[in-house]
Amino acid sequence: MIKTNVNLYSTTLLPPKQRLNFLVLSVSVVALLGLTVLLHLVGSYLLYDVQHQVAQVEQNNNRLVEQKDNLEAQVAQRAPDQDLVSRVELEEQRLTLKRLLKSELENRTALISQGYSPMLTDLATVADTNVWLSRIHFNEQQIEFEGFGQQPSSIPRWIERLKTADTLKGFAFAAMTMDRGEDQPLAFKLTSVQANQEAAK
Repeated sequence: MIKTNVNLYSTTLLPPKQRLNFLVLSVSVVALLGLTVLLHLVGSYLLYDVQHQVAQVEQNNNRLVEQKDNLEAQVAQRAPDQDLVSRVELEEQRLTLKRLLKSELENRTALISQGYSPMLTDLATVADTNVWLSRIHFNEQQIEFEGFGQQPSSIPRWIERLKTADTLKGFAFAAMTMDRGEDQPLAFKLTSVQANQEAAK
C-alpha cells in the first residue's frame, strides 16, 4: 500500500505580526507623560512670570491714578495751565496704555493656565505610536508642532486625526516641513493659523 502525505501547512495560516507591542506602548506612554510634565513645568513658570508682571503693572497703574487725581485737583483749584493740562493728557494716555497692557497680560495668564490642559488631553486622544512630538508652541493665532515620524505615511494620518480635536477647531494647517537625516526618523514641523486668517489670505 502506498501512503501519500498531503502537507496542508501554509505561511498564510500564521497569525500576522503585531506592530504594536508592550514595549512600544510603554515607551510611548512614558514619552507622553514626560512631555506632559515638561509642559506643565514650563506653563507654571510662564504663569508665575506673567502674574509677577501683572502685579507690577497694577502697582504702576495705582501710582498713575493717584498722580492723575492730584493733577486734576490742582487744575480745579486754579486757572488752567497749558503745561499742566498737557501733562494731565500725557498721564491719561500712559494710564490707558497701562490698562491695555494689564488686560493683555491677564488674557495671557488665562491662556497659559487653561490652554495646555485641554490640548494635551486632545493630543493623548489622537496619539499615534508612529508619531511623537518634541515641541509644542501655541497662542491665540498660531500653533506649531515639532516631532518625528516613524514612517512618512504616518504623519498625514496623524494630521487628519488632529482635525477632530476640539481645541484645534478653528485652526487650519498652513505649512509643514519634513526632513530625514541619515539613520534618523523623519523630522517634521507643522504650523497652523486660525481658519479665518487663512481664508483672508
